[in-house]
Amino acid sequence: MNTKAFEQWLQAQAQLMVRYRQVEKSEILAEYNTLKKVVESTDFQAKKKELTTTRYEDTQEGKKMARYKQLKWNSTVILYNLLKKEAWKEKAAVAEYLELAEQVKVPEFQQTNAFWKNKKRWFTTPESQQEKRYDALVKHADIVFYFQHTEQEIADLEAYKMAWAAEFETAPLSDVWQTGFLYPSKELKANHSHVNELQAYTQGRNTQVANRVLSIQTKKEKTTAPAWHPTKGMIMHPFAYTSDVWHTAEAVAPKAGVLQAKVHLSGKAKHVVCLTTAGAKKSLHILPADKQVKDAIYTLVWNGNEVVNYVNDVEVARSKNPLAGEALHLLMRSYLPGNVKGTGKMEIDWIRIYTHA
Repeated sequence: MNTKAFEQWLQAQAQLMVRYRQVEKSEILAEYNTLKKVVESTDFQAKKKELTTTRYEDTQEGKKMARYKQLKWNSTVILYNLLKKEAWKEKAAVAEYLELAEQVKVPEFQQTNAFWKNKKRWFTTPESQQEKRYDALVKHADIVFYFQHTEQEIADLEAYKMAWAAEFETAPLSDVWQTGFLYPSKELKANHSHVNELQAYTQGRNTQVANRVLSIQTKKEKTTAPAWHPTKGMIMHPFAYTSDVWHTAEAVAPKAGVLQAKVHLSGKAKHVVCLTTAGAKKSLHILPADKQVKDAIYTLVWNGNEVVNYVNDVEVARSKNPLAGEALHLLMRSYLPGNVKGTGKMEIDWIRIYTHA
């Protein structure tokens, strides 16, 4: 999945939550649930079975009409109808015939007889109309959508709340960001480089915010700047390249959550966006060193046990969390290891941190 497609997926997830809750409160779902109970009830199904499987000849009306027609062609009844002899009314066949002849003339009987005689009688009932409406609702887009998802799925999505965001809408960077590294003691020098790297950090001069994008550029230019030496400590050191390093002044990340950033990388320089603690030697990197691609939305999911990295929607790394339980701040920088020469640029559209409520 490319960056654009993944952003569309993220937007779709947000829309999914909204739509699910809207359908959940809708009249159409209420109607569906009501009709579902009715249509699936024992009484409803029993009535449908009776009306769709019962043969007309097995009904009381069908049997009565069959007997009436049988008697109509009885020889005694035929003679009675021809001769109209009153005395013949006492004969069993004639008496039964006359009684049935009166019964089948009654409007109520004719109505029920016509109903049972109709092979499509089920479709003339109010219950059939209820079933028809229910069948239509089963196929309704909102109902189909609603039952494609679960309450737990939506609740899990809703549990993630935006905890912090950098959208880079204005220049320069806000006061939330400071150049250099964050140390526990303010007396320690924040703005410095390292002698085993080829770039000096310029306290923000290689950083630009324009068109809602943050750019950190690694340039080829000579300068002398403070650098940390493992045995000599802080010294002034010559560099052939320059770049920048930034950190958030305060911890912005919860002890567990999701960090996402939309990043474009170019050039030979190496790039870092990570969560870390003041002076820590360990960090939670959102840009896996060996899994960086030119354009991607990078995701870091962390908790008290592990750290999981995704490039767009693909998991690329999973490891134990070395900073479990720590309140973390952000650090971003570009650098050149001692064995890498060249320039480069890291462009960031946005950084967002979510926490699980």
